[in-house]
Amino acid sequence: ATGYPLAFVAAKLGLGIPLNEIRNSVTRETTACFEPSLDYVVVKIPRWDLKKFDRVSKNLSSAMKSVGEVMAIGRTFEETMQEAIRSVDTSFDGFSRNSYVPETKEAIEEELTKPTDLRVFAIANAFHMGYTVEEIHLLTAIDRWFLCKLRGLVETERRLQTFAADQPIPRDLLCYAKQQGFSDSGIAHFTKRNEMQVRNTRTGYGITPFVKQIDTVAAEFPAHTNYLYITYNASEHDVQFVDNGVMVLGSGVYRIGSSVEFDWCAVRAIRTLRENQFKTIMVNYNPETVSTDYDEADRLYFSNITLERIMDIYEAETSAGVIISMGGQAPNNIALGLHRNKVKIFGTSPENIDGAENRYKFSRMLDQIGVDQPQWRELTQYEDAETFCDEVGYPVLVRPSYGGAMNVVSTATDLKTYLNQAATMSRDHPVVITKFIEEAKEIDVDAVALDGKLIMHCVSEHVENAGVHSGDATLVQPPQDLDPVTVKKIGDATAAIGQALRVTGPFNIQFMDKNNEIKVIECNVRAARSFPFVSKVTGVDLIEMATKAMLGLPVVPYPNRGQRLNYVGVKVPQFSFSRLQGADPILGVEMASTGEVAAFGRDKYDAYLKAMLATGFCLPKKNILLSIGSYKEKVEMMPSVRRMAESGFKLFATPGPADFIQEHGVNVTALEADKAREGYSLEEYLSSNKIDLYINLPSKNSFRRPATYVSNGYRSRRMAIDFSVPLITNVKCAKMFIEAMARFVVDKWEIESVDYITSHRTTVLPGLVNITALLPTGEGFEQATRAAICGGFTMLGVSAHGVDAFATTSDQSVAKVKSAGRGNAHTDYV
Repeated sequence: ATGYPLAFVAAKLGLGIPLNEIRNSVTRETTACFEPSLDYVVVKIPRWDLKKFDRVSKNLSSAMKSVGEVMAIGRTFEETMQEAIRSVDTSFDGFSRNSYVPETKEAIEEELTKPTDLRVFAIANAFHMGYTVEEIHLLTAIDRWFLCKLRGLVETERRLQTFAADQPIPRDLLCYAKQQGFSDSGIAHFTKRNEMQVRNTRTGYGITPFVKQIDTVAAEFPAHTNYLYITYNASEHDVQFVDNGVMVLGSGVYRIGSSVEFDWCAVRAIRTLRENQFKTIMVNYNPETVSTDYDEADRLYFSNITLERIMDIYEAETSAGVIISMGGQAPNNIALGLHRNKVKIFGTSPENIDGAENRYKFSRMLDQIGVDQPQWRELTQYEDAETFCDEVGYPVLVRPSYGGAMNVVSTATDLKTYLNQAATMSRDHPVVITKFIEEAKEIDVDAVALDGKLIMHCVSEHVENAGVHSGDATLVQPPQDLDPVTVKKIGDATAAIGQALRVTGPFNIQFMDKNNEIKVIECNVRAARSFPFVSKVTGVDLIEMATKAMLGLPVVPYPNRGQRLNYVGVKVPQFSFSRLQGADPILGVEMASTGEVAAFGRDKYDAYLKAMLATGFCLPKKNILLSIGSYKEKVEMMPSVRRMAESGFKLFATPGPADFIQEHGVNVTALEADKAREGYSLEEYLSSNKIDLYINLPSKNSFRRPATYVSNGYRSRRMAIDFSVPLITNVKCAKMFIEAMARFVVDKWEIESVDYITSHRTTVLPGLVNITALLPTGEGFEQATRAAICGGFTMLGVSAHGVDAFATTSDQSVAKVKSAGRGNAHTDYV
């Protein structure tokens, strides 16, 4: 925010360099011995993803719940606040009237007095309902200065709404609205026209933004930084536009589903471009990222990633082109808009990107090239949905366009309950229903293509079956349990899809496999969240390859061809359920993890155990509790239950699983949730930390119960989280974890070569090497090499010594040494 590099200065101080000798990175003339003085305003807003979780409390308190943050820079509070709100989510137009909080006295005052993630929208609606600054101040305790500024935005919005679609917006009003931070799309919404109409009107009036430098000394000294922002509250640019650099769009705010992995992709793209002598322009607005360090690119724009803003920067810089495939879904969403406005896009054509994003186009393409996909249909009426589900058979995956999250439903009753409770279904809000294939394995493919031809692809398998979001899944690379026939089919299908879409650059495809029959789940023509993991496991930088392919630079296809890895990489999710009061810690088709870790090992069990430990998961020492809902999973878990018992663990279980386990000859103690006998209470064992690991495998019947129903399973899972009891809720993960524990003794682990990566090649030798061993001929050779092996030397560089004890190089002496060594050496020698 200040442009003052705190960590950099602190490191210099730590090295003993006085503050008055450290140069100011922005002015390059003054020292760092000053307090930053700013001529701009910064607003930082958190990003919450609470709607991703069932039963979670949305109230904000002293416990952090946000998963990311945005930062906006401008010349006024109003301008910067509007930019920050839009940065949180592309669906937000800014501080304006909205449908997020109902315009009723009860709803508004509940939100103002007990804040959730929607409070800022409640304030906007409160002003529209006639609340005064003083009334809102009394309900929120927000300073009146901020509220007065926000009220001014509402007044401008009302003025804009007085102009109908056929009425021109006055230049002065349009200029004032832009200075207050209103976007072209927001103004278009208020005045009943489209975004490009507003843009054309604005540019016709000569209203364009100015590029300003971050200045830490309020213009007292010239600034030389490449750290830039855009504002309408200025009269001239601070920089010259002569580089025609390549723009790379970042990922924006960290959210569930898009986090630091896309920042890695953007940074690797920027560094590859700079290594190949391209001038670079980075556009991002996330203060937590490496890409927003202003020494990473030739120019950094701390700005929103919207069609309006990217076109403003592209036109000002006369950029050579834009790379949109490194920042996740946000840049892809504006690909077609940029293309239609004649913006040069490096890599795959936006029209072909749309061919993968548009469900109908992609489905038609798969049919044409002979690649299978699950049956699906987009529906607007419940009767049609019921008929389709009866045709394809349950279970099905239901994906609402508005209202609820995706979910798997198993019966007609479940479908009706879900659509009534959790989703909106109408002509304006269709629901997509897809046949869900049970017991199918999910597989990820990360690939790079050049003009539609594959130049690199990596296949990774999920531990969990399909039905768990790929971002929450445990990923194994290279695959350990896939049939070679399946791997070949996946490679062929990937090549066919890449060719059909004429991909140049990165893309990712998710497949499901059952009985060696593969089906495509989805295709993303961009870098995916698994690209960093796969690049680090294989040792091949997929982003570097993709960047070179997109820019037309030479690139070697499959640089690791013929190499076999002597290790396995496993990536596991990191969850934050302990921060989210009331959230049910189970996995499903909606992503819930907020991070990930990876580890390498000699096999998948070794790597998995290391990765779990890296998330903070504690290994059990004695007591393990089991609660297994379905009969099928009880049967599947029995070998693992026996393994735990044989390993010396004391087993506890809820009544149903306890009976089943005892019937199969394994000793287990039953714990009861309701009306438990003294000493056999499930709640007591969990709350008093008598349980070291809780394996809870819930049944899939949540929509057969009222929404307000609180099951014993949910209550016990939540207790495990609240009392920090390690919890596993997936049967495949439970089996893998138990097998890994049985195979490895953690206390005896040593750091091996697979546990770290270096920039140089490492060769592990069996012992020490003596490069100048002077050895006698004859019988003494055996004694000398025996002594060497006892001292840890396994390789000797041998020279014969002469009568003067110095090395002799005569052919006769060398021949004698060779003869003495044959059959007598205890070490290798040369």
